[in-house]
Amino acid sequence: MSFGKNFSSALYRSIDQAKHSIASAIRMDVLPPTSASYGRTPIYSLTSARDVEQLATGSDADMGGASKMQLGLDSEEGKGRFYGTLSTEVPANAKLERSGYAAFRNRTRATLFGAQTWDATMHPYLRLRVRNRLAGPPSGEVSNNIAAKVRSAHTTPSIQRASAYTRAVHALGLDRANAPGPKYFVNIQTDGPVTSDLFQHRLLLDERKGNAWQDVIIPLTDFVLMNTGEVAPSQIGMMREKLRTIGVSVVLESPSLDNLKPAKTDNSRGSAPDALRSQTSSEEGENEGAPQVAKGSRRGLKYNFDLGIEHIEAISDDALIEEGITIEQH
Repeated sequence: MSFGKNFSSALYRSIDQAKHSIASAIRMDVLPPTSASYGRTPIYSLTSARDVEQLATGSDADMGGASKMQLGLDSEEGKGRFYGTLSTEVPANAKLERSGYAAFRNRTRATLFGAQTWDATMHPYLRLRVRNRLAGPPSGEVSNNIAAKVRSAHTTPSIQRASAYTRAVHALGLDRANAPGPKYFVNIQTDGPVTSDLFQHRLLLDERKGNAWQDVIIPLTDFVLMNTGEVAPSQIGMMREKLRTIGVSVVLESPSLDNLKPAKTDNSRGSAPDALRSQTSSEEGENEGAPQVAKGSRRGLKYNFDLGIEHIEAISDDALIEEGITIEQH
């Protein structure tokens, strides 16, 4: 993208943001448009070609790996489709030690005053409308009225006060029996001072719903802070008022927690970068990879993945309750 086009886009977003601020001041709004009174903050949808153009993609292939991925619209449904083949093969001339990941996220929305962000202060949950296109038909009777059961973000003190290791095990789904194959993660970057910081959580789909569309709801407080592919030993809360990028990654191996265990004499280990982490040196971060995979991954494995995705939004407790979604208290 040329400098002129980048500047024009930034100028347009700056003017648009200023117009919204002026209109809000004229109306003397007490609460911002992203407040709980609105129930939800749309992040982005994938229902048009223009929507897809606003997203950045990346995989191990950008660094010489053998995985293949595509992000587009399904020809029949007209909704987003993130699909391809993950491979653990590492060619001799590749610039990485481990392979088997792909990801997408929204492009950084630059303005003349800095990056545009989403404010999810009053919206404690992230909801993704997705489906596993490779799964079979739904099994059993799954109520359409109850989209999901989630923990309340306000009533999970055990998770919030737990050690970094315990929080990571929970957030990354390492406390579950995982069959070999692709694993999806949700990745969030805030407009914080450390560009290598990334908040991550496993995207767990209800297997009973098979290939049907379903809502996956994740408390934002359950995300775990990652840095350069590893779980940060010191966990800090997410800056929910400034969400810069949100995306999904798929990997063959879950992140390793070795750095949270007692130190060993041999500290030599490779690392793969976080999933499409935005950097100041490269706005789109196409060469960023996925979470660091476990040491000793087997070579020559290949798995297909195919995720349908319609939209992502931040949502409030009240909006979930109005929809009849059970919020499970702990």
